[in-house]
Amino acid sequence: MITTVAADAANTVKQDVTEHVTESVSALDQLKDLLITHGPDVIYAIIIFIIGRQIARGIKSLAVKMMTHANYDHTVITFISQIIYYGIMALVALSALNKAGVPTNSFLAAFGAFGLAVGLALQSNLSNFASGLLILVFKPFKAGDWVSIGNVEGSIKGIQVLNTAVITKDNKTVFIPNSIITSTQVTNSSYQDERLIPFVFDISYTNDHHKAIALLKDVFQQEKRILNADSLEIGIKEFGDNSVRIAAYPRVASQDYIPVYYAIMSAVKDTFDANGIDIPFPQRVVYLQKQTEPSPDGNPS
Repeated sequence: MITTVAADAANTVKQDVTEHVTESVSALDQLKDLLITHGPDVIYAIIIFIIGRQIARGIKSLAVKMMTHANYDHTVITFISQIIYYGIMALVALSALNKAGVPTNSFLAAFGAFGLAVGLALQSNLSNFASGLLILVFKPFKAGDWVSIGNVEGSIKGIQVLNTAVITKDNKTVFIPNSIITSTQVTNSSYQDERLIPFVFDISYTNDHHKAIALLKDVFQQEKRILNADSLEIGIKEFGDNSVRIAAYPRVASQDYIPVYYAIMSAVKDTFDANGIDIPFPQRVVYLQKQTEPSPDGNPS
């Protein structure tokens, strides 16, 4: 009896071992077939991924160097370089998976649906982002330039991904969406190395305009920061309601615009006062007519 039970147990163990060995051999055969069939493709996929990553890093570094050389804002350089890198890596990953035999159609469909949803949700932000890229490409201004955008005037602090920061004269920071900047008029006072200051001086009709013009020329000659003092354009611009208006256009370096403007205005006031040239203020002459009343006999009184 004991011998029979022991034999049955041995047979059971033998069958279990045989089944496990058979399964292991079958798994090894399947693995061998898989390696033979797909092994080269997997190796090629790994090689594509490694080489693609190196190419992505190289293109990213090249983009950073080009934008740095073009004096782009550091924040923008970092953001755009990351977009370039991850965009290339997404293509590399899809190529590697496709080479390894993994179907990528579902990935592409999912990415397309995701991109459409994000695009609809962030439509205005995408517009600002695209406008920011246009600003970086065409460079209507750079950090430090003095600009006028709509009713905002100030110095450019930085060009960001979705907006541009402007510091106003009273030290306020205004963030203007990039899409507004690309669709409105932008006046850049720092774009040129030199600027003309459009002066207009009013004198009284009773003053000698030849004397006033000579005095103005002398004031401009004494200001050494004016670049065209010898060939300055100056003359009567128009005859106003209360004054003769004299225009002058001195040329200065862009960084000297405000200091020269204030210095000339002060010097002209002192010179006119010292030489009896009046700076008129608006005047109005009112004539009062007395109404006569008829006398009892019908004649005016």
